Amino acid sequence: MKKAVAILLMALYLMGTTEAGQVLKLPLLVEHYVKHKGESPGTTIFSFFKMHYVDPQPYDADYQQDMELPFKTCLYFFTLTPPSILPVLPQLSFKVPAEAPVMREIINGEIPPYLPLHSIFQPPRCV
Repeated sequence: MKKAVAILLMALYLMGTTEAGQVLKLPLLVEHYVKHKGESPGTTIFSFFKMHYVDPQPYDADYQQDMELPFKTCLYFFTLTPPSILPVLPQLSFKVPAEAPVMREIINGEIPPYLPLHSIFQPPRCV
C-alpha cells in the first residue's frame, strides 16, 4: 500500500513540475496521426514526425492542433535548485598616498674598512 501511494505521489509531482506531463497528450498525437493518415494514405509515422517536429511549422488550417501535440510547446520552465550561499567577497580599497615618499640619504651606508669580512666565515667554536 505504501509503495502504491509513493508511486502515485511521485507521478503527481513529476507530472506537475516537469515536462513529463506531456506524455498525457499522446492520445492527441495518435488522433492527429490517424487524421493525417486518412487525408493522405502514404503518410508514414516517420514522415509524420518529420513534418511536425523537424520541418518548420507552417501556419495552416490545423496549426492550432499541431501546437497541441506533445513536446511541441514548453508549458513550464521550472527548475528545482537548492539554495546556495554565496561567499562574501572582501572589499578591497586602495588608497593613494597624499604625497610622494621622500627619498632620504642613508648615513654611513658604506661598510667600515676596519671590519674584517673574513671573520664572519669561520667554523663554529665550542665554548
